[in-house]
This record gives sequence, structure tokens and C-alpha cells, in this order.
Amino acid sequence: MPVSPSRQLAFSVLMEVELNEGYASDLLHSSLGRGLSLADRRLATEIVMGVLRWRAPIDQIIQRAANRPVEKMAAPALQALRMGVYQMRYLTRIPPSAAVDESVEAAKLADPKLAGFVNAVLRRIARETADVKVEEKTDDNDSHPAWLLDRWRARFGADAASAAAAYDNRVPPVAIRATTEALPGEIVLAPGRLLAAARRVVEGDITKTEAYLQGQVWVQDEASQLIAHLLEPAARDRILDACAAPGGKAALLHALVPEAAMVAVEPRPQRARLLRRRLPPTAHVVAADATRELPFRWQFDRVLVDAPCTGTGTLSRNPEIRWRLQPDDAVRLAELQTAIVTHAAIALRPGGRLVYSVCSLEAEEGPGVVSRLLASDPKLTLVSAARVLNSLRSAGVLVDNVPPIDQLTQGGFFQILPGAAETDGFFAAIIERAR
Repeated sequence: MPVSPSRQLAFSVLMEVELNEGYASDLLHSSLGRGLSLADRRLATEIVMGVLRWRAPIDQIIQRAANRPVEKMAAPALQALRMGVYQMRYLTRIPPSAAVDESVEAAKLADPKLAGFVNAVLRRIARETADVKVEEKTDDNDSHPAWLLDRWRARFGADAASAAAAYDNRVPPVAIRATTEALPGEIVLAPGRLLAAARRVVEGDITKTEAYLQGQVWVQDEASQLIAHLLEPAARDRILDACAAPGGKAALLHALVPEAAMVAVEPRPQRARLLRRRLPPTAHVVAADATRELPFRWQFDRVLVDAPCTGTGTLSRNPEIRWRLQPDDAVRLAELQTAIVTHAAIALRPGGRLVYSVCSLEAEEGPGVVSRLLASDPKLTLVSAARVLNSLRSAGVLVDNVPPIDQLTQGGFFQILPGAAETDGFFAAIIERAR
């Protein structure tokens, strides 16, 4: 029988993630799923994200049943097996027979010779685990590399690390900011948890609305939105976004102060062209490498450095990251981040403010980078994140019931862990240059 459209999409996405290091959230919204019904896309998303979140315990089940390491299995067979195990072990509404048959058909898409192996392993698993309940299989500590959880426990404590891991295994909310109230009736919104202007999508697919397609709605995590607000820009400021793509924070800054002069930097020409289409015509997009001296003769009142990072604060949205990371990645990226923020700080005028941020929980990428920056330039000083957050709360930028400020800060920095306000995890340092 032919594989169902939802499983075909799930299999194609998992193969792209495995072989080409694609990102599941992007692939699920790409042309791979064109023409699928909302129900099919939802099931494909459930299977893909579930496989990626629970890959470690799923692979243990496969290895025991197949009596061979998963590393020695052909990629199509392994992805089909993971799909089948996830449906049998974590989804209660799918009969095991359907999970087995559909996964076998998915394997055939790549190589019909794999069907017998996939069928035999999945049927063995179905017999051995028929009586195991879902609640007995979901230990959040099994869903992350042990070395990563150890780092989080050492830095934030065992309870906070466990809470972050648990949030990583939940479906994250869809947060938006909008320049229009004209949304179709099937889109149901709720207030934001951090920002008064943010909204959360409770029902409906916001990405299919005309407002989204015309750029009047941006899907952007609330913690990510808050980073732009930490700059507290003014109307006549010159603003530099040194790592601007894909453009969400630059667009928000423009919306906050449309009169300001905005310069957005992106090193890759193709992404710079995309950035020009996404930002207002008044924003000046420059294709330049921020790890080197920036090509500007003037200085800026506000500088944002939202640097490339490991992304360990976004594992609920990007679960594949947890399996790609290596223990030394944060150290390696810290070198890049230090180079970017050091060159960006040179462009900061006396009295100006720079915000350095990463969607990472790793100390090397956060406080470590900031310490090196401050040591390199005695005219740069750290501004208390608590002071700025209290200012934003007084100005009505934050919601009335925002989490206590001490839960959003650590050591003078802004630090929010995944799930603390149902957002991604972020780190930010607010830095000013002496007059």
C-alpha cells in the first residue's frame, strides 16, 4: 500500500535532518509539505518533532530489538524505525499495526530492500512493548545528551536544569507581534506572557493568513522580542544590527522607532538580499563580515549583536540541535562571538548602548564573551539588566504579571531559561560606553 502523505512528509524531513543537517521546523513548512491537509501536516510535525526529542531512548529500543548499533544501520531504515517506534511508544491513538505498516512503506520509498529488516524489527518491538504505558517511558533526562544536562545542573541547579529539559520536550507556543488587528476569525489569540504587545496563537495557522504573507505579522518568540526592547531606542538614534538575518529583531526595532536610522549587517549576500525584502525600504542592509572591521565611518547610538550560537535555549523548537552539539562547540563559537561583539563595540558612540545576546544557555557564549569584551575596552561598562527590566515594566512594555525580575536575571545579565515564561532560553548583556 502507498505510504500516507503525513508519514511521507515525516520521513522526507527526517532524512533531510539526518543527511543534510536541515532544520525540521523549516522543512515542515517548506515545499515538501505543499498540498497537504492541516491534519496531515500536524501528524507529520508530531512524528518528526517527537522522534527528534526522544531520539536517545528510541534508539536504545531499536538497538536491543535489532541487536546491532544504530550507527551501522542504513539511514532510511533507521529513520523508518524511529518513526515506527515513536508512534508505538509515545502516541496512544495510532494502532501498532498501522505504525509498523506505514514505517515499512516509508522505508520502501528509499530502498525496497530495507522493508524486510524494518518490518522484522518493528514487529519484534510491538510484541515486546505492547503493555508499556506512555507515562512509564517519558523521562526528560533521557531526552538530552548527559554532558549537556550536567553543564546545566552545574550552572543553574538540578531543579532548573530538569525544568528546562522538560520544557524542551513540549510543543512551544507560537508567539507573534503584529502591525494589524485584521486577522481571520479562525485565528484565536491570547495575551503575551512577557510583553504587553505580544500575542500567542491559541488556535489556527497564522502562517497561512494574508496578514502574515504580507509581512504584517511576525512569528517571534517573546524572549527574542524582548532582546530588542533592552536597547530602549529613541526616535533619532542611529541603530546597528550587526547580525541581522533573518530580520525579526531589526524589524521590531524599526517598528518601535520608525524615525531612527537603521543599518542591518549580514555577511552572506543571498541572505542580505532576503533581508532587504523583509525590512522596510528605509533600513540600510549591508553585506559585511562583522568578525572584521565594519565599513562605517560614523558611530551608532544603539548596537545589537544577536550572535550565532549553539542555540541550546531553543531545543523545544529545534530538537535536532541537541544531537548535533559537541561539548567543545560553545568554546569554538565563543571565539566567533567575541570577534563580532568586539568589532561592533568599536562602532558604539560615547554614551551609547550595546546589547549582546545569544539564544544559548552556555556560560562560554554568555558571561564568558562579555568578560572578554569588557576586559578589552575599559570604557565599556555593564548595565544592570534588572534596572532596565524595571524601566521597561514601568513603561508598560512588560505585562503586569511578568515573572519576578530576579527570575529573569543572573549576575547583572538578562537570563531566562526555557519555559520560565513559556519562552525560549536567552542570555543578554547590556553594555554602555562612557561619555
